[in-house]
Amino acid sequence: MNRQTDIYFGKIMLFGEYSLICNSMGLVVPFRSVSAKWDWMDQSEEVSFSLKSNTHLRDFHRFLETKADYCEMLDLSLMKQELETGLYFRSTIPQGYGAGSSGALVAAVYQRYATDNTPRSVDDLRPFLAGMEAFFHGNSSGIDPISCYLGETVLIDENGNIRCIENPLSDTNTGIQVYLIDTKLPRETTKLMRHFEAQLHHYSFFKKLRDLFIPAVNQTIQHFRNGESDLFFEAMKTISTFELNYFEPMVPDEMRSFWKQGADSANYFMKLCGSGGGGYLLVFTTDETSLQNIADNFEVIPLN
Repeated sequence: MNRQTDIYFGKIMLFGEYSLICNSMGLVVPFRSVSAKWDWMDQSEEVSFSLKSNTHLRDFHRFLETKADYCEMLDLSLMKQELETGLYFRSTIPQGYGAGSSGALVAAVYQRYATDNTPRSVDDLRPFLAGMEAFFHGNSSGIDPISCYLGETVLIDENGNIRCIENPLSDTNTGIQVYLIDTKLPRETTKLMRHFEAQLHHYSFFKKLRDLFIPAVNQTIQHFRNGESDLFFEAMKTISTFELNYFEPMVPDEMRSFWKQGADSANYFMKLCGSGGGGYLLVFTTDETSLQNIADNFEVIPLN
């Protein structure tokens, strides 16, 4: 499995945030409006972003050095040498937005420094990259770096198998329109992940997740791929309402009234994009004019 480009695009997880931990399906699409690539610092001037990136990469390098597997499977000596001579990761992928900033960086480090001992198949590579991304979030499914590495639409089935598929967003005949909402709010992914994991220990929450949320996630993916818009939006209402009611810390207070208005009217449906709490949110509709009240207050970005 070899990449043909040195550019790493962002990604958007349309479905599967949180529920993948409990063996739901997942669907991730490339976000080609933002990207990243390796570059070298200009020694003639101090650029805050490049300095910050280089420093961050040095911290990441020190983390990798503490793991025996990565010392064997990545050329960390070369990485250290290049960082000392000004290598950094030039990126337009926003951090803390669920758009794959850490996933792209992990994919790029793997691509640049992998040795002959490094895993190559998707199944073997996923846990390898997940362990690397743990530096950023404390826990990782490995889906984000895999998606950024492949640069394609990725489907995860209930057994955790990954395969590339045609992007459902490219089918304009379904009438399903997908947008990102930029909340301009920071997020704390690690804190939100810990909250969710703690909630799983409460049987009442776990039962609702298993019996209501996960089936709806799987149905939306299947209906989206099949172009079945009516069935898709039925399942979307379940997801949107469930997240509003049971993922309280993940839904920003500033968005709750818009979220509820959409679900109650069925004119549009909002959901989390990644961990939630801020950054991007997703909204699905058949009529973009129904989003005017949101667009008056937040930037709305079309995905298809």
